[in-house]
Amino acid sequence: MRTKSISRHAASAVVIVSALTAACGSESPPALSIGPIGYTEDQLLGLSEDRRRVLANLAGVGLAIADSTEAELGEPLVERWTDDRRVEILAAELTLERHGIGDDVLEARYLTDPEWELVVRHILFFSERWRSASHRAEAEAKAERALVSLRDGADFAETAAALSEEPGAEGRQGLLTPGRRGSWVPEFWAAALALEPGEISPVTETEYGYHILRLEDRAPVPFAEARTVVVRSVADEVDDPAAVLDAWLDDRGEGEDAEARRSAAVAEADRRSITVPAAEHDEIERAWGDEMYRWSAAFGFRYGMSSAEVGRVAMEALSDPGQGVELARRDVVARRELIERRYPPTLPDSAGTRLGRGP
Repeated sequence: MRTKSISRHAASAVVIVSALTAACGSESPPALSIGPIGYTEDQLLGLSEDRRRVLANLAGVGLAIADSTEAELGEPLVERWTDDRRVEILAAELTLERHGIGDDVLEARYLTDPEWELVVRHILFFSERWRSASHRAEAEAKAERALVSLRDGADFAETAAALSEEPGAEGRQGLLTPGRRGSWVPEFWAAALALEPGEISPVTETEYGYHILRLEDRAPVPFAEARTVVVRSVADEVDDPAAVLDAWLDDRGEGEDAEARRSAAVAEADRRSITVPAAEHDEIERAWGDEMYRWSAAFGFRYGMSSAEVGRVAMEALSDPGQGVELARRDVVARRELIERRYPPTLPDSAGTRLGRGP
């Protein structure tokens, strides 16, 4: 929620728009550039170097959202998260090797508690958790009314087509691509897993809003495809996989440097052709997508914005005192290295000096 008054917001917007308008007709070189966005010294007057750099980072986020390249922006981070998951799997494999546990034991264990692939149809009433209490209450009430209708005999697919606020729900009648553990957010997965085919869930809250689910079908995942999940589960029961991995790295003569040890573990995962299951990889990519979505909502960036619009909204986001915006700004600063790989802020000299990095 924004804490400033409407009049204060409007006054701030007038100042920012005036400055940007003046800059368009100015021959002055930009004092700060981020891709196609340039700010003059007059626009930046009074901003410390650190604040200018935050502005540049906000503009970089806005550019990625505007041209729908969020995935490209986050690719290095998603790759790192994926490698971290592969190292977890390696640690579990080493643990089972230490204890002499083979696939025969794992498969027998798996038969008693298999992983599932679920086919789900759902209805969504959008109301993200950052929305106001009244917005959330209204969405929940709509979901409860829809649930009553379904329990009175309304057709689920037709109701989903008519009421669901998920993009594309009308054509698909709420039907989702089959999912496995990690394919969906935890609350959604838990609600789906608790159902028998044909059953309808209670109203289920997730970070996206309020859902009603119906389980269409469920089938066990073949052991070969679920093996990495079983490996980690059993390894956690018999030992401490992280400690086993540390001991393995020590035996190889790896030093104390954390990044060097991580690189050695990733190289071993490569050698063993360890991969992350598709559903888990979807989960990792969704974590980054959710982060970008929160920033888009907090700052007001939208797909299709022009560079000038992104520059203006970034300046507004820099000065917005709202608590939610402040928290989002801190998150952006924490991702600064990632953002500046793709959108390095530059000063106007012949060397194209990067802000805060020196010549």
